[in-house]
Amino acid sequence: MMRKPLGRGLDALINNSPATTGIETPAEDAGGDGQFRMAPVGSITAGPFQPRITFDKEKLAELTRAIQSQGIIEPLIVRRIGAAEPDGPRYELIAGERRLRAARDAGLETVPVVVRELDDRAALEMSLVENIVREELNAVEEGLAFFRLADHFQLSHDQIAERVAKSRPYVSNSIRLLELPQPILKMIAKGELTAGQARPLLTLGSADAQLSSARRIAAVGISSRGAEEIAESGRARIASKKGANRSAADANLMALAEGLQRALKRKVRIFRRRGRIPGRIEIDYYDDNDLNAVAEMLLGNTRSSMRA
Repeated sequence: MMRKPLGRGLDALINNSPATTGIETPAEDAGGDGQFRMAPVGSITAGPFQPRITFDKEKLAELTRAIQSQGIIEPLIVRRIGAAEPDGPRYELIAGERRLRAARDAGLETVPVVVRELDDRAALEMSLVENIVREELNAVEEGLAFFRLADHFQLSHDQIAERVAKSRPYVSNSIRLLELPQPILKMIAKGELTAGQARPLLTLGSADAQLSSARRIAAVGISSRGAEEIAESGRARIASKKGANRSAADANLMALAEGLQRALKRKVRIFRRRGRIPGRIEIDYYDDNDLNAVAEMLLGNTRSSMRA
C-alpha cells in the first residue's frame, strides 16, 4: 500500500473527479472544475509554478518505458490558459510534469488530464502538495516553493504548513536552508548532501567555512549528527579566533590609555565601541582650575598640530 505522508492527499484536492478512478469519460467542450478529457500533448505547456527543478534521467527513462507499455494510468492536472485556438484549448500544467515529459518521449499524441479552475496561488499549492505526496521534491525545491508562497503570495509559515500538512518548523527550516551558499544548495539538489547534513552549516559564520565543511561531509559520508559536531567545532574555532583578536585589541587600548595618562598626568580610560554605540575617552579632573589646565593641554596640542 502506498504511504500518504499528507493528511489530505491529491484525491482531496481534485474533489474525487472521475479521472481519479482511472475510468475514462468522453471529452467534453463544456467548462467546469474537475472536468476530465484527453488533451493533445502539444496543447500543454509547463507553468511557472512547477516546484520541480531537477529530473533524474534514469527514472524518467523508466517512466517512459512504463508509459509505452501501459499508457498513463493517472491523469495530469491542468488549467486553461488564454482564449481557445482553432485547434482547441491551451492548457498550463499544474501537476504531472514527469508524466508529461515521459509521454512526449514515448511519442504519445494525447494524455488524460483533469481541468481545474485555479488562480496562481492555488496552482502553486496544488503542484507543491502533489509533489510532496509523491516525495519527488528535493529539499531545495521544497524550500523554494515554500519561499514563493511566503514572499509572492504573502502566506505565513503557519498558513503554508496548514496547506501542505507539514509542521511550521518544517516549513521554516526548509526556507532557512536557502540561506546557504549556492554551491551547497547544488550539492543538496544533486543528492550529495541531505537537508539534515546541511542544516547545521547555517550556524557557521562564513560562506567559506560552510562550503569547506559541506565538502568534507559529502566526501566522507558523515551523518547528520556528525555534521552537527563539525559545525560545533567550527563555531568554537571562530569564537576562539574572535577572542584572540579581542584580547590583542584590548592590550593596544590599555597601552594607548597609559600613554595618554603619562602625557596628561591624569587618569585616562578608553571604552571600546560596541555595535552602534560610539566609543569614548574619559579624563579625570579635580576642580575648575584642573579642567582648564587639561583643556589648555589639549588645545595646545591641537594648535601645534595645526601650525605643523
